[in-house]
Amino acid sequence: MTHAQRLGAAALVTLMAAASPGASTAAGVTATTPHRTARHASASHARHTGFEPFKKLGILGGQYRYWAFSNNNDLRDPLIYWAPGWFHVQLEYWDFARTNTNDHFRPEVGLHLRDYRKSVYTAQWQHQLHQERWWVATDQVLSDHVVGRVSFSAITTSDAAIEVSNGGSPVWVNEGGADYYWGSYNFASGTIVRDPRQGGLWIVPMRVRLANERNDWVQATLAPASERTTGWALDAKVRWLRAGVERNSRYDFTRLDNVIFTIGFELNLDSPR
Repeated sequence: MTHAQRLGAAALVTLMAAASPGASTAAGVTATTPHRTARHASASHARHTGFEPFKKLGILGGQYRYWAFSNNNDLRDPLIYWAPGWFHVQLEYWDFARTNTNDHFRPEVGLHLRDYRKSVYTAQWQHQLHQERWWVATDQVLSDHVVGRVSFSAITTSDAAIEVSNGGSPVWVNEGGADYYWGSYNFASGTIVRDPRQGGLWIVPMRVRLANERNDWVQATLAPASERTTGWALDAKVRWLRAGVERNSRYDFTRLDNVIFTIGFELNLDSPR
Protein backbone atom coordinates (compact mmCIF):
# COMPACT_ATOMS: atom_id res chain seq x y z
CA MET A 1 0.00 0.00 0.00
CA THR A 2 1.39 3.40 -0.95
CA HIS A 3 1.60 6.24 1.52
CA ALA A 4 -1.10 8.14 -0.40
CA GLN A 5 -3.43 5.17 -0.11
CA ARG A 6 -2.75 4.93 3.61
CA LEU A 7 -3.54 8.61 4.02
CA GLY A 8 -6.77 8.11 2.09
CA ALA A 9 -7.72 5.32 4.46
CA ALA A 10 -6.66 7.41 7.41
CA ALA A 11 -8.75 10.35 6.28
CA LEU A 12 -11.87 8.24 6.58
CA VAL A 13 -11.11 6.84 10.03
CA THR A 14 -10.56 10.24 11.62
CA LEU A 15 -13.33 12.00 9.72
CA MET A 16 -16.05 10.18 11.62
CA ALA A 17 -14.73 10.50 15.16
CA ALA A 18 -17.36 13.06 16.10
CA ALA A 19 -20.12 10.99 14.60
CA SER A 20 -19.81 8.10 17.00
CA PRO A 21 -23.11 6.91 18.51
CA GLY A 22 -21.21 5.72 21.55
CA ALA A 23 -19.79 9.12 22.32
CA SER A 24 -21.57 12.31 23.30
CA THR A 25 -20.25 15.81 22.84
CA ALA A 26 -20.70 16.42 26.54
CA ALA A 27 -17.94 17.16 29.01
CA GLY A 28 -15.37 14.40 29.00
CA VAL A 29 -16.36 12.75 25.74
CA THR A 30 -13.80 10.28 24.43
CA ALA A 31 -15.27 9.23 21.07
CA THR A 32 -14.77 5.47 21.17
CA THR A 33 -16.31 4.58 17.83
CA PRO A 34 -16.95 1.15 16.45
CA HIS A 35 -17.61 2.00 12.83
CA ARG A 36 -14.92 4.55 12.14
CA THR A 37 -12.29 1.79 12.34
CA ALA A 38 -14.41 -0.30 10.00
CA ARG A 39 -14.41 2.58 7.52
CA HIS A 40 -10.66 2.92 7.96
CA ALA A 41 -10.03 -0.70 7.05
CA SER A 42 -12.46 -0.82 4.17
CA ALA A 43 -11.18 2.46 2.76
CA SER A 44 -7.61 1.21 2.84
CA HIS A 45 -8.50 -1.51 0.32
CA ALA A 46 -10.52 0.71 -2.04
CA ARG A 47 -9.14 1.40 -5.52
CA HIS A 48 -10.53 3.97 -7.91
CA THR A 49 -10.42 2.36 -11.32
CA GLY A 50 -14.08 3.16 -11.95
CA PHE A 51 -17.16 2.98 -9.79
CA GLU A 52 -17.64 -0.68 -8.85
CA PRO A 53 -19.80 -0.31 -5.72
CA PHE A 54 -19.51 -3.84 -4.38
CA LYS A 55 -16.22 -5.02 -5.83
CA LYS A 56 -14.97 -4.76 -2.26
CA LEU A 57 -17.28 -6.00 0.49
CA GLY A 58 -15.40 -4.10 3.18
CA ILE A 59 -15.87 -4.52 6.90
CA LEU A 60 -18.58 -6.28 8.91
CA GLY A 61 -18.57 -5.83 12.67
CA GLY A 62 -20.65 -6.03 15.80
CA GLN A 63 -20.23 -4.95 19.40
CA TYR A 64 -21.88 -5.19 22.78
CA ARG A 65 -21.27 -2.07 24.87
CA TYR A 66 -22.29 -1.91 28.54
CA TRP A 67 -22.61 1.60 29.99
CA ALA A 68 -22.34 1.60 33.81
CA PHE A 69 -23.89 4.89 35.02
CA SER A 70 -23.39 6.47 38.43
CA ASN A 71 -27.18 6.43 39.06
CA ASN A 72 -27.30 2.66 38.36
CA ASN A 73 -29.61 3.04 35.35
CA ASP A 74 -27.14 1.17 33.17
CA LEU A 75 -27.39 0.93 29.40
CA ARG A 76 -27.09 -2.18 27.24
CA ASP A 77 -25.96 -1.19 23.76
CA PRO A 78 -25.73 -3.86 21.00
CA LEU A 79 -24.82 -2.72 17.50
CA ILE A 80 -23.86 -4.09 14.11
CA TYR A 81 -22.25 -2.28 11.16
CA TRP A 82 -21.21 -2.84 7.57
CA ALA A 83 -18.82 -0.53 5.70
CA PRO A 84 -17.91 -1.39 2.07
CA GLY A 85 -15.94 1.86 1.83
CA TRP A 86 -18.05 4.39 -0.06
CA PHE A 87 -20.89 4.15 2.47
CA HIS A 88 -21.64 2.61 5.85
CA VAL A 89 -24.76 1.51 7.68
CA GLN A 90 -25.06 0.87 11.41
CA LEU A 91 -27.96 -0.49 13.47
CA GLU A 92 -27.92 0.08 17.22
CA TYR A 93 -30.35 -0.26 20.13
CA TRP A 94 -30.17 1.50 23.49
CA ASP A 95 -31.78 -0.58 26.25
CA PHE A 96 -31.78 0.99 29.74
CA ALA A 97 -31.70 -1.42 32.66
CA ARG A 98 -34.06 0.27 35.14
CA THR A 99 -36.58 1.97 32.88
CA ASN A 100 -37.64 1.61 29.26
CA THR A 101 -38.83 5.20 28.81
CA ASN A 102 -35.67 6.16 26.90
CA ASP A 103 -35.11 2.89 25.05
CA HIS A 104 -34.77 3.49 21.32
CA PHE A 105 -33.44 2.28 17.98
CA ARG A 106 -30.55 4.30 16.48
CA PRO A 107 -30.06 3.64 12.74
CA GLU A 108 -27.24 5.45 10.96
CA VAL A 109 -26.25 5.82 7.30
CA GLY A 110 -23.25 7.66 5.85
CA LEU A 111 -21.97 8.33 2.34
CA HIS A 112 -18.18 8.72 1.87
CA LEU A 113 -16.76 9.92 -1.45
CA ARG A 114 -13.10 10.40 -2.37
CA ASP A 115 -11.30 12.58 -4.87
CA TYR A 116 -8.15 11.77 -6.85
CA ARG A 117 -5.99 12.86 -3.88
CA LYS A 118 -7.79 10.34 -1.59
CA SER A 119 -9.41 13.14 0.42
CA VAL A 120 -12.84 12.18 1.80
CA TYR A 121 -16.21 13.98 1.68
CA THR A 122 -18.98 12.72 3.95
CA ALA A 123 -22.73 13.21 4.39
CA GLN A 124 -24.32 11.30 7.26
CA TRP A 125 -27.57 10.89 9.20
CA GLN A 126 -28.37 9.29 12.55
CA HIS A 127 -31.68 8.92 14.37
CA GLN A 128 -31.56 9.59 18.13
CA LEU A 129 -34.23 9.76 20.82
CA HIS A 130 -36.64 12.56 19.72
CA GLN A 131 -33.81 14.01 17.61
CA GLU A 132 -32.18 13.67 14.21
CA ARG A 133 -28.49 14.37 13.67
CA TRP A 134 -26.92 15.32 10.34
CA TRP A 135 -23.26 15.68 9.36
CA VAL A 136 -21.38 17.29 6.49
CA ALA A 137 -17.65 16.75 6.81
CA THR A 138 -14.40 16.43 4.94
CA ASP A 139 -10.88 15.13 5.53
CA GLN A 140 -8.24 16.70 3.30
CA VAL A 141 -4.87 15.11 2.59
CA LEU A 142 -2.51 18.06 3.11
CA SER A 143 0.89 16.36 2.82
CA ASP A 144 2.59 12.98 2.95
CA HIS A 145 1.87 12.74 6.68
CA VAL A 146 -0.84 15.27 7.55
CA VAL A 147 -4.63 15.19 7.14
CA GLY A 148 -6.79 18.18 8.09
CA ARG A 149 -10.52 17.88 8.80
CA VAL A 150 -13.65 19.85 9.55
CA SER A 151 -17.16 18.70 10.44
CA PHE A 152 -20.50 20.51 10.76
CA SER A 153 -23.27 18.64 12.53
CA ALA A 154 -26.88 19.83 12.84
CA ILE A 155 -29.17 18.46 15.57
CA THR A 156 -32.89 18.87 14.86
CA THR A 157 -35.94 18.01 16.95
CA SER A 158 -39.71 18.40 16.92
CA ASP A 159 -39.89 18.06 20.72
CA ALA A 160 -40.48 21.50 22.27
CA ALA A 161 -38.77 20.66 25.57
CA ILE A 162 -35.64 19.35 23.85
CA GLU A 163 -35.58 22.36 21.54
CA VAL A 164 -35.60 24.71 24.55
CA SER A 165 -32.90 22.64 26.29
CA ASN A 166 -30.73 22.59 23.15
CA GLY A 167 -31.16 26.29 22.53
CA GLY A 168 -32.94 25.89 19.22
CA SER A 169 -33.47 23.57 16.28
CA PRO A 170 -31.28 23.11 14.44
CA VAL A 171 -28.31 23.57 16.73
CA TRP A 172 -24.84 23.15 15.22
CA VAL A 173 -21.95 21.18 16.72
CA ASN A 174 -18.77 22.01 14.80
CA GLU A 175 -15.24 20.69 14.94
CA GLY A 176 -11.86 20.95 13.32
CA GLY A 177 -8.61 19.11 13.72
CA ALA A 178 -5.63 17.42 12.15
CA ASP A 179 -3.88 14.07 12.18
CA TYR A 180 -0.27 13.05 11.73
CA TYR A 181 0.41 9.60 10.24
CA TRP A 182 3.52 7.47 10.13
CA GLY A 183 4.25 3.90 9.16
CA SER A 184 1.25 2.05 7.81
CA TYR A 185 -1.59 2.84 10.20
CA ASN A 186 -0.07 4.73 13.15
CA PHE A 187 -1.47 8.17 13.85
CA ALA A 188 -1.78 10.94 16.42
CA SER A 189 -4.74 13.30 16.23
CA GLY A 190 -6.06 16.44 17.89
CA THR A 191 -9.54 17.94 17.55
CA ILE A 192 -11.38 21.01 18.87
CA VAL A 193 -15.14 20.55 19.25
CA ARG A 194 -17.61 23.36 19.97
CA ASP A 195 -21.02 22.26 21.29
CA PRO A 196 -23.32 25.28 21.91
CA ARG A 197 -26.02 23.41 23.83
CA GLN A 198 -26.88 24.46 27.41
CA GLY A 199 -24.46 27.35 27.58
CA GLY A 200 -21.80 25.86 25.37
CA LEU A 201 -18.89 23.48 25.78
CA TRP A 202 -15.40 23.14 24.31
CA ILE A 203 -13.89 19.66 24.07
CA VAL A 204 -10.38 18.76 22.90
CA PRO A 205 -10.10 15.02 22.19
CA MET A 206 -6.56 13.78 21.56
CA ARG A 207 -5.84 10.29 20.27
CA VAL A 208 -2.84 8.07 19.53
CA ARG A 209 -3.03 4.74 17.70
CA LEU A 210 -0.17 2.27 17.21
CA ALA A 211 -0.75 -0.43 14.60
CA ASN A 212 1.05 -3.15 12.67
CA GLU A 213 0.86 -4.06 8.97
CA ARG A 214 -2.18 -6.29 9.62
CA ASN A 215 -3.91 -3.25 11.16
CA ASP A 216 -4.03 -4.77 14.62
CA TRP A 217 -3.78 -1.82 16.97
CA VAL A 218 -3.96 -0.27 20.42
CA GLN A 219 -5.37 3.23 20.92
CA ALA A 220 -5.48 5.74 23.78
CA THR A 221 -7.76 8.80 23.94
CA LEU A 222 -7.80 11.76 26.32
CA ALA A 223 -10.57 14.38 26.08
CA PRO A 224 -10.41 17.40 28.40
CA ALA A 225 -13.37 19.81 28.30
CA SER A 226 -14.10 23.38 29.34
CA GLU A 227 -16.20 22.35 32.36
CA ARG A 228 -13.08 21.00 34.06
CA THR A 229 -13.96 17.42 33.22
CA THR A 230 -11.86 14.85 31.39
CA GLY A 231 -12.78 11.68 29.58
CA TRP A 232 -10.48 8.88 28.52
CA ALA A 233 -10.58 5.61 26.59
CA LEU A 234 -8.38 2.61 25.85
CA ASP A 235 -9.19 0.41 22.86
CA ALA A 236 -7.57 -2.46 20.99
CA LYS A 237 -8.08 -4.73 18.00
CA VAL A 238 -6.32 -8.07 17.59
CA ARG A 239 -7.24 -10.02 14.44
CA TRP A 240 -11.06 -10.02 14.55
CA LEU A 241 -11.48 -9.18 18.26
CA ARG A 242 -12.37 -5.64 19.43
CA ALA A 243 -12.29 -4.56 23.10
CA GLY A 244 -12.20 -1.31 25.01
CA VAL A 245 -13.00 0.67 28.14
CA GLU A 246 -14.07 4.33 28.31
CA ARG A 247 -14.90 6.79 31.07
CA ASN A 248 -16.96 9.99 30.76
CA SER A 249 -17.61 12.67 33.38
CA ARG A 250 -20.93 14.55 33.46
CA TYR A 251 -22.19 12.59 30.47
CA ASP A 252 -24.37 14.46 27.98
CA PHE A 253 -24.78 17.65 30.05
CA THR A 254 -25.89 15.79 33.18
CA ARG A 255 -24.19 15.19 36.52
CA LEU A 256 -23.85 11.50 35.71
CA ASP A 257 -20.52 9.74 35.22
CA ASN A 258 -20.20 6.49 33.32
CA VAL A 259 -17.77 3.73 32.42
CA ILE A 260 -18.33 1.89 29.13
CA PHE A 261 -17.06 -1.64 28.52
CA THR A 262 -16.92 -2.88 24.91
CA ILE A 263 -16.42 -6.33 23.39
CA GLY A 264 -16.97 -7.19 19.75
CA PHE A 265 -15.77 -8.54 16.44
CA GLU A 266 -14.62 -6.96 13.18
CA LEU A 267 -14.11 -8.89 9.95
CA ASN A 268 -12.53 -7.78 6.69
CA LEU A 269 -14.80 -9.58 4.21
CA ASP A 270 -12.23 -9.19 1.42
CA SER A 271 -9.37 -10.87 3.29
CA PRO A 272 -10.78 -12.82 6.27
CA ARG A 273 -8.33 -14.08 8.86
